[in-house]
Amino acid sequence: MMAGLGAFVSRDTAYPKYELHSSVILDSGATLHIGNDKARFSGLTPANRDEFLYAGEDHIPIVAYGTMELTV
Repeated sequence: MMAGLGAFVSRDTAYPKYELHSSVILDSGATLHIGNDKARFSGLTPANRDEFLYAGEDHIPIVAYGTMELTV
């Protein structure tokens, strides 16, 4: 099992459903991982209202930060 700091974004504000919507891409060089499945996080701490994930032209509000746990 691997754990690291992650940011949770609501499924409602993330991109519409697509083939990899609930998948996880493991990037060992990343300092922060983003997820939209609250069940994968522990110890969530609410984010400030002005914190966003910027992806291209999209601005997705970050809901909380916590530890994301994955089994590889």
